[in-house]
Amino acid sequence: MKNQRIVILAAATATILLLSNALNVTVSTSRFNESYPAAVCPPNTPGLTTAISLTSPKTLVRKTGTSSMQGSPVGFRRYAVAAQSAVIEAGSVTPVVWQVRKGVWAGAVPCSAPISSQWFVGATADITSKGSLNIVNSGLGRAMIDVTVYTDKGPMTPRAISIKPNSFVSLPLASLAPGSTQIAIHLLPRSGRVNGFVVDERGKGLQALGGDIVNASGDPTKTLQIPAIPQQTGKKTSTPHTLRLLVPGDVDARISAEIKSTDGTFAPVGINGRVIAHKKVIEIPLDITMASGKFALHISSDQPILGSVFSPTLSEGKRDFVWSTSAQDLTEFTLATTGLAPTLVFTGNRIKLDLELTNTNGKTKKITISAEDIATYVVSQSIRSVTFSRVSAGTSGAALLTSKSGYGYIPLNPGSVLTKSSVPASNIRVLNP
Repeated sequence: MKNQRIVILAAATATILLLSNALNVTVSTSRFNESYPAAVCPPNTPGLTTAISLTSPKTLVRKTGTSSMQGSPVGFRRYAVAAQSAVIEAGSVTPVVWQVRKGVWAGAVPCSAPISSQWFVGATADITSKGSLNIVNSGLGRAMIDVTVYTDKGPMTPRAISIKPNSFVSLPLASLAPGSTQIAIHLLPRSGRVNGFVVDERGKGLQALGGDIVNASGDPTKTLQIPAIPQQTGKKTSTPHTLRLLVPGDVDARISAEIKSTDGTFAPVGINGRVIAHKKVIEIPLDITMASGKFALHISSDQPILGSVFSPTLSEGKRDFVWSTSAQDLTEFTLATTGLAPTLVFTGNRIKLDLELTNTNGKTKKITISAEDIATYVVSQSIRSVTFSRVSAGTSGAALLTSKSGYGYIPLNPGSVLTKSSVPASNIRVLNP
């Protein structure tokens, strides 16, 4: 009888505990908000002309340097920015910026969402440098960023930069690594909504030596694809290209490379099996002889690596240059092309993807790209956007742009991707235990 009472008491206690836990448990929620973060464009600095390609005049835009954080319809598909940086609510569309120093140089860069880490492999800080690192804080709070510059001698001491809310700072490259001809830059935000942009402009006295915008790269990887490197040929010589590499880790890297072009696939001389010293910016001349056109460079490494290719160009008898940077695997997104007419270049072992071209009058056209190694498609002037879909694995892409002022390059990476955040749910049991 006594044992029976003990069993009944234990069972009752267990039941009460189970019921109380069930009644007091916090109710979880599976509700989420999905949205595209606003894309931030580079600031228009003195002497430059900046135009942003959009797909709709109803796109909401605001600018840094003001007290207002509210966007308003831009009213145009090609938006000219006189000063400051534009912050654009473009949704799944990636706006493209075309910056020009009229008659001297031109460059292109996609507007992008705030970053958590950003690398720039390109530019110079020597006596010819007139370039700058422009950092935008589009948020409501003060931003803190660590800026680390790598040179051919190794990394420099990180520099902490503080930026006021909704503003930008412009740092001369020559002040970051005085006298260095080979540099790479790493931005690591500690707080704030941060985007960085690098302008590589050069001159010697009164002589302009060209310029370009160095597009940002993601974190280092063991495989790099640089999809579009422009090739120009003269009467006797071809464009001299220079490969710039950085291994930011603590171990040297051994690399191999492959060039893919319409003339075939081959390994460039002097690269395969080469050891790249870590934490130093290394340059390798690319001695390539082929017909004019475009080619892609694929690099494999046993350590995470970053890279880009520097190509001098000649436009209407004027010297310029372009930096071709690495691109991630192409995903589904829409690229604004109003007023640009870019040449799209795709690379991969087996390339297959669909393009949806939207005209300025709203009509659409679908085409399929299918090729091996490399493929190109020239977008007409009347196209306001290109949507990429059904992309084969291992395919990347870039766009080459030209004008009377010079050449430009952008990797085909989405500027803003869909993000998901949980929606808080109220629970009365929290207040009434």
